[in-house]
Amino acid sequence: MDNTRPHPYGPDIEASAATGGGRDLLAQVAGQSLPPLVQALASVLDRVDDALFDFMQKSVPAQDQPVFMDAMRVLRRERAGIEQRFRDHLAGAFAALARRQPQLAESAYASQSDGLSLVSEDDLDVQLSAKMLAGSLQKDFGGVLAQIEQRLGWLAGHVELDGDSNPVGGAHLAAAVYVALRPCEVELAPRLILFKICERELPAGLAPAYDGLNRTLIEAGVLPQLRPVKARDAAPEQAPDETPADEPSAPAAAAPASLGPAPANATASRVSSEQERALFSALHELLKNYRQNHYGAPVAPDPSARLLSARETLTVLGLLQGELPPGLREAIEDPGQSLVQRIKAELIASAGRIGCDPATTRLTPADEDAVDLVGMLFDVILDERELRAQVRSLIGRLIVPFIKVALLDRRMFLEKTHPARRLLNALAEACEGNSGETPQEKQLLGKVQEVVDRLVAEFNEDLAIFQTLEEEFRAFLDQHRKRVEAAERRAAEAQRGRERLEQARARAALELADRVGDRELTPTLDLLLRRYWSHHLSVVLLREGESSEAFRSALHCADALIAAFDNAAQGVNILPRLSSLRGGLEPVLLSSGCAGDAAAECLRALSEELRRLARGEEAIQEAAPIAISEPPPVPTSAVPAREEPSTLLKLVSNRDALDYDPADAERIRQLAVGTWVEFVGENGEPQPAKYSWVSPISGRLMFVNRRGVRVCVASAEELAAMMKQRRLLVRPVNTAFERAMHQVLGRLHTPAPQPSPIRATA
Repeated sequence: MDNTRPHPYGPDIEASAATGGGRDLLAQVAGQSLPPLVQALASVLDRVDDALFDFMQKSVPAQDQPVFMDAMRVLRRERAGIEQRFRDHLAGAFAALARRQPQLAESAYASQSDGLSLVSEDDLDVQLSAKMLAGSLQKDFGGVLAQIEQRLGWLAGHVELDGDSNPVGGAHLAAAVYVALRPCEVELAPRLILFKICERELPAGLAPAYDGLNRTLIEAGVLPQLRPVKARDAAPEQAPDETPADEPSAPAAAAPASLGPAPANATASRVSSEQERALFSALHELLKNYRQNHYGAPVAPDPSARLLSARETLTVLGLLQGELPPGLREAIEDPGQSLVQRIKAELIASAGRIGCDPATTRLTPADEDAVDLVGMLFDVILDERELRAQVRSLIGRLIVPFIKVALLDRRMFLEKTHPARRLLNALAEACEGNSGETPQEKQLLGKVQEVVDRLVAEFNEDLAIFQTLEEEFRAFLDQHRKRVEAAERRAAEAQRGRERLEQARARAALELADRVGDRELTPTLDLLLRRYWSHHLSVVLLREGESSEAFRSALHCADALIAAFDNAAQGVNILPRLSSLRGGLEPVLLSSGCAGDAAAECLRALSEELRRLARGEEAIQEAAPIAISEPPPVPTSAVPAREEPSTLLKLVSNRDALDYDPADAERIRQLAVGTWVEFVGENGEPQPAKYSWVSPISGRLMFVNRRGVRVCVASAEELAAMMKQRRLLVRPVNTAFERAMHQVLGRLHTPAPQPSPIRATA
């Protein structure tokens, strides 16, 4: 793949990058940057003894303390090797970049497992700790690393770098720590604590290293137009108009129109740019037209009606927040009702509780826009996501708090990092597809219930609570994801084991077919070759490979048996040949558990059949009874994934019989791992699934549910056939908020039947 791209800083820089000077400078930069990075790790190792000792004294029972003492001794003894392995990993990442083939940090973890072997529980925990360290470093130094990525990529010849391929990024540093510590004989508990110590101590040494590297690149004239960012500066927040144009949640698709000036007590700054005001105005017109076309709202509202002030609207919403009216609860539980109309009706009806006449009171246009937008947002979330009735009611309780957020801080619709938006995404992720069947799922739903209860009880227009709850819930959700990732790894390893077994059996069948041809073998010989010999060859392929002596011996055995059969068919005495075959047949029979008397009986039956064939006597029609009629299953070290009953797939193995669009198949091949799709069952119910893994053997894609359990394994062609049947849909957006806003924009442009009128409850 061509990683080059036009450089945004002009033709002079473009021409310079095309020369070899950039790569020479890259080698110098690597040599200068590695010592400070290794020194940063060395500074951490200087403090490891004290940190482990303090932790052991405070938190470790006396009987477990020797584990920590041993860890301290091992780390002191192997410190030089740890630093060298750390340096070697980073040097390898630089070398790969110099070849214009950036190395992904993830490969450091994948390279530790081989063949069919599963990642152990302990090593999986260590890998997860390393990835948490990577995320922490990326969060701490995102701004300066983004500049370093651009500059290093330019030096390598306009190579695209990201957080996982930047040789000095958080991902590679964490992978380097993982690689450096892996050979050390340190138990799991102190090993995990080591990563926590790195998470706490490593940034102090990295800050000057990153600043120095960035400064060196600038002084060398590498993209000096980029304004330098200090390593300890917070990553600059993305301005609303910098949202990527290809995102469905860009301001044109998600911004609330003309929400009016924020109240005096609003915590967010006003939207002031001309572009944003134009976008708000455009969406305001869409909402106004939608109300007119769908609900018959008057184009010119009654000027004599009393408008609720921002403070009054927030007060009424506060009354509704603690206890939803029965009519609103009914609309939440009933997908056939419009939340938008019900919310506004209940809000106006409740205005009587603060002394306003509902008959002559209405919302301001800005407030009505906010209510409509949030109502439509939750309409989509509740209808489009796979939510149980109980969970639907739970998420529905968030409607009123989120209307208040929309009135207080319109940037919720513009900023992906807004705490309220992030909280809603996290809660929806935890609830979607969660049937509460397992203890972990029940625990997750219980945490969602706790968060919703706290938000409803404590939100009093101070938006800080959203950030507090979001951070707490994200930490809990991260622990849940660890279990899901473990299940995904097991599902992938199990599938890989199955495919290696399929591959080995197919190879054995091909080798046998090449040798047998159109011969009609005697019954016992046919049984021996098709069952026991094929089984033996499959085992040899899996365990030792086709370059092994055992593989060659097995092929020689089959050749000798076929030759003996051909000689017998020509009337040649085959007894001497059979005697010489005994040594080659024994491992074939033994791998199927056929030994001793059973093996002797098998050989006697084979000899008798071939003697009769050589004498021209009538052939025996059935194989002689053998002690073991079926060979045992081919052993693999892959643990089968827990299967779930599913009627989603009715696929065929003959790709020529599939009806699919080749463009769809190519699109599926280009999907990124982690993409969410929807399989539509025969009953029309969508089932979300994540693209988790692609087989390096068959190219088939594996999809898992939110518990990490396999739900589908299919080729790109089979999946393309499902797309043509509308049984597979690729989700354009993964998070609840972004996807819902994309759907809302579509609704605003699409005519819909007018809903039946409803009355507010008293």
